[in-house]
Amino acid sequence: MARALALPLLAFSALALIAIACNGEGDFLLDDEPDATSTPPFFQRSPQPSPTPTPTAPAAAGECGETYTVEAGDSPFSIAEKCGVDVNDLQDLNDIDDPRSLRVGQELKMPPLQPTPTGDEE
Repeated sequence: MARALALPLLAFSALALIAIACNGEGDFLLDDEPDATSTPPFFQRSPQPSPTPTPTAPAAAGECGETYTVEAGDSPFSIAEKCGVDVNDLQDLNDIDDPRSLRVGQELKMPPLQPTPTGDEE
């Protein structure tokens, strides 16, 4: 007989808790109506610093010296641009037939610098 009373008592208790939680009006104890533009805290992202682009201006002429050590991501074109030399001269001087054959740590000889046109030539 005690079991017969336990189930209705449990159901009544659950309904009473729901009524208390709803504050009798079905709003689940919300104090204020949420602002339509507000974002729940768990959806808000913490502010991230905006990435600052790193300037990649070519190196000053002669900055590479007489040799250049190949770094990860280098290509004959990027090395020539970085060092201010002609890419074809660089490849010819170092017997580079395949640009993909460069290896990190490889020493390359640098060709003479190319004169920068001044615009005064006729």
